[in-house]
Amino acid sequence: MKMFHVERLFKTLYSKGFLVFIMGMLLVSCITPRHTVEIQDYILLENGKEVLGKDKGLTAFIFENNPRKIAFSQFAANKYGVGSYTDVNYEVTIGGDKFRVFVYENAELEKYFDVSQFMVTKAETDSNINGSTARFIALSMINSQNEDCLTEHSLYKNIAITYLKNLKDEFNNL
Repeated sequence: MKMFHVERLFKTLYSKGFLVFIMGMLLVSCITPRHTVEIQDYILLENGKEVLGKDKGLTAFIFENNPRKIAFSQFAANKYGVGSYTDVNYEVTIGGDKFRVFVYENAELEKYFDVSQFMVTKAETDSNINGSTARFIALSMINSQNEDCLTEHSLYKNIAITYLKNLKDEFNNL
């Protein structure tokens, strides 16, 4: 005597298992991969800190932090005699023109920009970290008329980028 109920049960499990497999593959294929960008030297991002009298936020000069160095805000505060390591901003004169440089705190950086899209290449263990644990550093720069110096159409863009790149290199070569 043949047992039909066992064969039928096997066919039902086989079809349900195949259906679950197909649904699982469909679900996995719908998940988009997360793309990250490696910041080689620096990147400029718009809509950063807001300045009084401007509708749009400042453009930020962002680069990767080296956690083996002292905190960048401490470096800038010491170099320009600001006196405070929080909410660091200072004035600098380049070629006879006055500029104000703003250093973003890590919370501000995460508030204005999605830093999760950037790849960290200078990861360190906790015992090797001497300065800030922030993964990235952001700076903005305005002229004496509160105009963003890093926007695409600014006459001061090349001056600002050259100054900020030199400042970044000085910090990394400590």
